[in-house]
Amino acid sequence: MRKQRLGALLVSALLAALLAACSGGSPGDGSGAAGGQAGGQQASVGQSTGEQTTGEPATGEQTGGQQAGDETAYPITLVDGAGREVTIDAEPQRILSLGPSATETLFALGRGDRLVGRTDWCNFPEAALEVPSVGSLFPPDYERILATEPDLVVMIEGSVDVRERLEQEYGLTVFVYAPATFEQLFAQMVTLGEALNAREAAEAMVAEIRGEVEAIEAKTASVTERPVVFYEVWPDPLLTAGPGSFIDDMIRIAGGINAAGDADSAWPPFSVEELLAADPDVIVTGSPEMAQDVLSRPGWESIKAVREGRVVGVPNEDIVVRPGPRLVEGLRWFAETLHPGLFGQ
Repeated sequence: MRKQRLGALLVSALLAALLAACSGGSPGDGSGAAGGQAGGQQASVGQSTGEQTTGEPATGEQTGGQQAGDETAYPITLVDGAGREVTIDAEPQRILSLGPSATETLFALGRGDRLVGRTDWCNFPEAALEVPSVGSLFPPDYERILATEPDLVVMIEGSVDVRERLEQEYGLTVFVYAPATFEQLFAQMVTLGEALNAREAAEAMVAEIRGEVEAIEAKTASVTERPVVFYEVWPDPLLTAGPGSFIDDMIRIAGGINAAGDADSAWPPFSVEELLAADPDVIVTGSPEMAQDVLSRPGWESIKAVREGRVVGVPNEDIVVRPGPRLVEGLRWFAETLHPGLFGQ
């Protein structure tokens, strides 16, 4: 029992660090950022469910403020990616980003010039590297964080303890950005844009990304043979992407079936025995080098993907693990990899 408990703690710690470094996503317990999409059943990207459940990530809802055209009137209260009401008293001028996906989104919204700090993991766009780093979140350097004197902190959902300390002990305003599906990405981009008086830019960005996603989905909708896909998040212990994760969303839209689609969390451990039973048609890893490693693993030679040489590595893992403006590039890569004939590959 003690060994199992230690193993669970190891997996939780690993996921927290890994997902924070890569995405700014929320590994947690598979709920959180998954919002109301229980069981991995998501609506089509081109269709709105018209429903909102308590605690669901940001939907653009606002209270306590008036909207004049495209200008945000402050103070304004918005629902962030953790389903919390956050009041912003004035237009943020000094923004601290504690997550790569948040940093990429801030630059895409035209607010990169207001960044006063970032994490070591925030390395895109290139201009982000000119922003002073506050280090890592594991552990956080509160002295460096406070030295940036931010009037708004945009951070990931996976660091609840850090968030609570920043708010309760240091009195900072924290906005959680934690989309787990494309629909949540669109909603939270608009909400973040509204928080930063950049709603028009956010809506334009969402319209462009949504158009690309819908074009891909239209091509894969008629596919009759959908390969079973296993995405390796981490090799040892073996971790994958389950329902309620953006990778699960991408596999589905790209015309595949997630081998871990019935898992009970967004980032579940997955035993080799489970993998052998799933016998995926395709295995995807975070890099071409890791794909070569998979091909040489003892005991994996009987898996269909290995036998048929359909083990592939993402050329740049950031485009599939960071839920931000570049996530559609990851979707396109998945679609072209799973159905090359549809995309002229």
